[in-house]
Amino acid sequence: MTNSNTHNLTVGLVGLGVMGRGVAQNIMKKGYSLIGFDVNPSALEWLGSIGGKPARSLQEDMGKVDILISFVVNDVQTEEVLFGKNGTGGAINTLKPHALVVTCSTMSPSYVKSLAQRLEDKGIGMVDAPVTGGQVGANAGTLTIMVAGKPEYVTKARPVLECFGSGIYVLGEQPGMGSQMKVINQLLCGVHIAAAGEALAMAKSQGLPLPITLEILRKGAANSWMLGDRGPRMVEENFDKPTSAIDIFVKDLSLVLDAAREKKFPATLAHAAYLEFIQASARGLGALDDSAVTTNYHFEK
Repeated sequence: MTNSNTHNLTVGLVGLGVMGRGVAQNIMKKGYSLIGFDVNPSALEWLGSIGGKPARSLQEDMGKVDILISFVVNDVQTEEVLFGKNGTGGAINTLKPHALVVTCSTMSPSYVKSLAQRLEDKGIGMVDAPVTGGQVGANAGTLTIMVAGKPEYVTKARPVLECFGSGIYVLGEQPGMGSQMKVINQLLCGVHIAAAGEALAMAKSQGLPLPITLEILRKGAANSWMLGDRGPRMVEENFDKPTSAIDIFVKDLSLVLDAAREKKFPATLAHAAYLEFIQASARGLGALDDSAVTTNYHFEK
């Protein structure tokens, strides 16, 4: 793969983890010049090996990009990417005038709204663009992207977003609306995983054959995408190679509950699912695949 720039824009990508790598490859396949950054040196070596340009530092190299895409984990890392530690060393002071920041992380809607205003005050536009679809979607370029931002910013970002997303949904002009949609998405994802784990654990406790149980559930009205995806791992107890970890859902469901509390919305099922994930994390399973939440119910007769 080469990094010959067939477009007028140079793209920066921060966060070359399991999803960021797929995103990077798809951006480059569409002919964009890509400068990438990650705190992991091996990720930078990987980027160089496929023809991308590893950034030496955020402050030094992100001043060369027209669009900066952040694919880090959360608001804390986003803050560090843009403003650095203790307000120094981030990308904000070297970004080009009228550059555009695209945030793809799962974050609090209120933080995203505040961040957009802070960037606007510095002459930097922002598009709120969290994603869903996981590593598989990132690799295939089929992520679903929940977008909010000023129309001119969305128009500028769209061709790049289309490199790694097959479903781009514009929810409004106010940053934070995309993140609010992602919160709703994560509510359902967390509840579905926890419910699948509870159902299969109950089947196990009753002595039912789990492979057949899962097959029946997947063919009937009880099926869900999460049951189909996580169910086999729950049956096989294959938790050591996470595509999404227990602690990711501790974080994401915390965002759900924060958003619910802000609006005085009860979110009863989200609370129940959160308790299952926090229990699994407290048992030392935080780094395992999120399907390991089913082991909360495992017991010896």
